[in-house]
Amino acid sequence: MPKKKSGAGIMLLIIASLIALLPIWIMLCDSLKTGSELSVNSWGVPQTPTLANYVDLVSYNSGIMVRTFLNSVFISVVYTALTLLLSCLAAFAFAKYRFRGRNAIFMILVATMMVPGELTMPAIFLMFSKAKMLNTYAIQIFPGIANSFCLFMLKQYIESLPDSLLEAARIDGAGHLYVFRKIVLPLAKPAIGALTVLTFLGKWNDYLWPHTLLTKVEVMPIMVVLPTLNTSTSTYSIPWELVLSGCTVITLPLIIVFLIFQDQFMSSVTIGAVKE
Repeated sequence: MPKKKSGAGIMLLIIASLIALLPIWIMLCDSLKTGSELSVNSWGVPQTPTLANYVDLVSYNSGIMVRTFLNSVFISVVYTALTLLLSCLAAFAFAKYRFRGRNAIFMILVATMMVPGELTMPAIFLMFSKAKMLNTYAIQIFPGIANSFCLFMLKQYIESLPDSLLEAARIDGAGHLYVFRKIVLPLAKPAIGALTVLTFLGKWNDYLWPHTLLTKVEVMPIMVVLPTLNTSTSTYSIPWELVLSGCTVITLPLIIVFLIFQDQFMSSVTIGAVKE
């Protein structure tokens, strides 16, 4: 009887995986078709696979797609690194130090998660406008690096670390930064890895913020520029063969980031799953 349940569970996982992979498979196949073939065969395997769409994507509008792709990589990597650095430092302080107003400050920071980001756009726009920093990478990176969600998750994780480890290091003469770098960060790798994937994913897919605040194409991320593709040689008013090629390309960094941090991500998922 247990074997039947196990087999049924595995079958359900296989079916769910195939359903999840179907849109990706269609996107990949369609990116290898010409515009004329895509118009009559949008679901099937390409009859004559071609990489011409990718070549056209790279050369489109003097290479603007390559520029915006690199913009997205730079913005997402720097934003993720700064967010996790600040969150780790703040979480360590809130979890392992006692100071006046600690709980009240933490509750206020956590409460900011209930405020929609759209409400802060006018204020941030005015602030960066007065600082003459519109249409720069800064306006896409610095707002949001004080991330309450990352702070909350890391604080809960670091709080679970034994105080005896930190006290032993301090007795041996270790300073605050040494304890943070050599003890807290290595032990918090599962949480940091999971939040790295989620933070990078969120920033990479960000569309509303740069679309609303930026007017200079050279500093825009590819998520904003990709939907604006338009060529006179396309079968459609929108060259879907190029759009699908672009969608395939912008999926790669997400896969790479997950593969790099998959061990930490899976470790964070399974924490607490084993009953002691």
